[in-house]
Amino acid sequence: MDDRTPLTIAEAEAMLDGLPLVAAMGGGMNDIKAVREKCLAAGIPVLMGCPGGGRG
Repeated sequence: MDDRTPLTIAEAEAMLDGLPLVAAMGGGMNDIKAVREKCLAAGIPVLMGCPGGGRG
């Protein structure tokens, strides 16, 4: 296992800008935020959002 440098949300967004994204999980907001924080801490770029822009 390698030691990756933690990423900020802005760094992850920049790394993923323009790439095709795929929804990888669903769940409660707190669960999704926890997964995002763990991924960023491990240096894994990740975005959090709502496919289709949300409800309504």
